[in-house]
Amino acid sequence: MIDIQEVAEGIYRFETPISFAEFKPTVYLIREPQGVLIEPGPSATVGTIQEALAQVGMTDLTYIIPTHIHMDHAGGAGALAELFPRAKVIVHPRGLKHAVEPSRLIESVKMVWGDDFEEHFGPIIPVPESQIQAVDDGEVITAGSRELQMIHAPGHAPHHLVIFDSKVKGLFCGEAVGLPGYQMPTVAPMSFNLETYLSTIERLQQMNLGAEVLFYSHGSVEKGPDALMARAADNARAISDIVLEGLKVKESPEDTCHRVGSYVYDRHRLRLDQRSLDITVASYTIYFQGKGLA
Repeated sequence: MIDIQEVAEGIYRFETPISFAEFKPTVYLIREPQGVLIEPGPSATVGTIQEALAQVGMTDLTYIIPTHIHMDHAGGAGALAELFPRAKVIVHPRGLKHAVEPSRLIESVKMVWGDDFEEHFGPIIPVPESQIQAVDDGEVITAGSRELQMIHAPGHAPHHLVIFDSKVKGLFCGEAVGLPGYQMPTVAPMSFNLETYLSTIERLQQMNLGAEVLFYSHGSVEKGPDALMARAADNARAISDIVLEGLKVKESPEDTCHRVGSYVYDRHRLRLDQRSLDITVASYTIYFQGKGLA
């Protein structure tokens, strides 16, 4: 029996842990006559998703929506599209070509997880062109009794979406506003852009959506979006200052990682593992190098 929680009216949350990785992909099911799945995760989790659908009494899907096409969010989209041939896979326009032809995505996954990534996460297969749909910023999709507003939210990745469900006043935020608990910035080498990350947070704050809860894609559901977004922006700027200072004085990455770890512990009493620190510092460094600041 899968541990499934109804976290809002008609919205079910469950985790699909991958033993090889530190993250726990979170899947959300919206039970409506037009069923919706948000965050398909890697294809290794498809079997768990099928069990969860049966457990909540859902027999079909109309929409499959990854917030972005990174492997831990969308690697299983193609496999699920095969299982549900009437479903549309909804993506940001900049993610469409990589979902249909994922060769570059696969190469980037190999760079991070190794050539044998399929043994742990499963294969990444293309989404059929007939089943994919790119959405404009602000576009609304109707699913049964609810309207889902698709909002372009770049920063963590240029092809990132967030989804606002007006019925429950909830925002499926992916990795656009940090991780739950302490709102640490979620960064990925080569795709993280600090400027657009902060601009996205500011824009979401100014949109006055009326959101009352954030549905995170790596972890829990939390209330008080305004305070959470403000904390995410503060943390992103503080870590930016630490990394940029280190680059300017030619500090070693190891020492910069130590200072970032100290900041996080001093402020939040949270100890980040070394892999998280390495990825954070590397992602900020690549960003600053691209801006000509390092």
